[in-house]
Amino acid sequence: QIDPALASHLESQNIRFIEFTFRWMNCLLMRELPVQLIVRMWDTYMSEGETAFSTFHLYVCLTFLLHWSPRLKQSDFQEMMMFLQHLPTTEWTHTELETILSQAFLFQSKYANQESSCQ
Repeated sequence: QIDPALASHLESQNIRFIEFTFRWMNCLLMRELPVQLIVRMWDTYMSEGETAFSTFHLYVCLTFLLHWSPRLKQSDFQEMMMFLQHLPTTEWTHTELETILSQAFLFQSKYANQESSCQ
């Protein structure tokens, strides 16, 4: 696991990934990021090839979750769910997105052949 402390805390609070990642995966983070960043992110996905929307996006969501790890580890169930459904990204710029995308590339390079690392 990439962040065992976060995984343990989510489990201790009975948070299931499906409760917040369903929207992240199905809406491709469109509800979590400003439109200009969505365009930039999708540009990256398209340049990555046919499977980027399904494969690379998983690593982007992982990185997105890990970005908030310190705050999430300090929260209880209700705080986490409210936070994860209303992330403070409205003021994000290309700088924050580039950080997320860069880290996602690193995770994909390191863990692409080790599916259990994302669980």
